[in-house]
Amino acid sequence: MEIKQLKYFVEVAKREHLSEAALELDIAQSAISRQITQLEKELHVTLFKREGRNIYLTDDGRQLFSEATKIIDQLDKTVRLFHNQSESNHFILRIGYVESYVSQVLTSLIQAFEHESHSIVEPILMNEDEILNALTTDQIDIGLTDLTQNIKQSKDIHVKALFEEYFHIYVPKDDTITMATNPPLKQFSNKSIYELYSLPVHIKQTLTQIIDTPIHTITHPHLAQYLLSKARGYIITPSYHLLEKKSQKWTSISLEHTELKRTICSIVRHDNQKNDIQLLQSMIEQLLSKNATYH
Repeated sequence: MEIKQLKYFVEVAKREHLSEAALELDIAQSAISRQITQLEKELHVTLFKREGRNIYLTDDGRQLFSEATKIIDQLDKTVRLFHNQSESNHFILRIGYVESYVSQVLTSLIQAFEHESHSIVEPILMNEDEILNALTTDQIDIGLTDLTQNIKQSKDIHVKALFEEYFHIYVPKDDTITMATNPPLKQFSNKSIYELYSLPVHIKQTLTQIIDTPIHTITHPHLAQYLLSKARGYIITPSYHLLEKKSQKWTSISLEHTELKRTICSIVRHDNQKNDIQLLQSMIEQLLSKNATYH
């Protein structure tokens, strides 16, 4: 039994007229007759009584009409459900992003975009090694992440470098290292280093190859300030994370001259046809490229 057979049968049963049903379905009358005959053979019943040119439903025909109508109605509801979900999903743009300066401007980006568009943005914080796979498997529409070799080599995505992200290190004010100009990382090799929030994976890997002591993680500026005020260690963090400037007990040293840096880029699949995807791309590039010199 096929859905089209049930649809043909229902149209004929509604009208009890083959030619009218054929006109409604826009197919040949012989094709309808052939499908209904096959249906009768499969079910081992007679669905219509034929009297001359007139046809009438049998008892079996009326029973099948009741069941077939329910099946077709449910099928139509299912199709509408998925069409509606697809249409609704077309107006949802998911941004996967890594913890970076992006986090500082994401609210402004979403507000500006949703002011100009009927679509909405769903932000999803992810690890940098998750984003490319999430993009290629349609879990996200745009990725804001580190520009890696895998991303550079991917032929299926549009890549736009947005800004360079640098790091700086807070040291006690009276520490002798404050006298050095652009100190290399090896000068910190035997120091107690704390990361304020977790550093990007490859940044921490680079750092641990140089620093002899374990790098500990802290997650609150007040604790960082306390450790600095007691000369307990140095605090390394992205340049957009700032401690209070009014204190006379610590100072910041830029690490722009070192290998601790990363490029943040936007990535989107070439075949993404969602509404306003290009508008969102454009706004990301305008906002984040403009802030490329925030450090």
